[in-house]
Amino acid sequence: WLARIGVDGEKGFSFGVNDNWVPREPPDRPSTSDEQKRRDFHQTQEWSQLQQLMVDSGIMTKTSENKFEVVTERMVAMLALTAIHDIFKVEALLPRVSPDHAPYQGFQGGDTINDHDVAMYYVLDHYPHCLPSFHALPPIQQNSIRFTQSKMGFNHGWLVQAEAPPNALFSRFKETIDEGHAAAADVAFYFIHWLTDLAGA
Repeated sequence: WLARIGVDGEKGFSFGVNDNWVPREPPDRPSTSDEQKRRDFHQTQEWSQLQQLMVDSGIMTKTSENKFEVVTERMVAMLALTAIHDIFKVEALLPRVSPDHAPYQGFQGGDTINDHDVAMYYVLDHYPHCLPSFHALPPIQQNSIRFTQSKMGFNHGWLVQAEAPPNALFSRFKETIDEGHAAAADVAFYFIHWLTDLAGA
């Protein structure tokens, strides 16, 4: 839906689709609190800002004719990330640290990595061929995905609810960027990933 802002993305994002997969129209008179919330969101959301985030992430581009187009390679990277990023919540898939790679982020050789985010980064680091949808991507897209899976200590819930000071929220995030592990487009790509992750959750 984010890629279809300006077409029917706003309606699809806000109201979902009917049985024919056509975005629902905004209700004239909301009959439930849920409908009211959806209509309020549809009317007040700054859709142009979300569209700009898609451009900043490299997933879309704005042409000289002020039209928006999908950048296929970048969109494929986002879809691949969406498909794989939580697979290690399935305990049977958790990897064990090879002695050749030990220690790895606090795990010793032979240890099962029981943190699904660390497990993902381990596999991306050492066994990318085990994730064909990732392995088939160009290196620049692989690097963007690796950045999104870094341990940055950034908690969106803390930010939205003002539950932590700036240093606790952003220090590791900034360190990761300063270390040269991310371009500006990768940061925007991370936030688009956060939206897709929230939708899936």
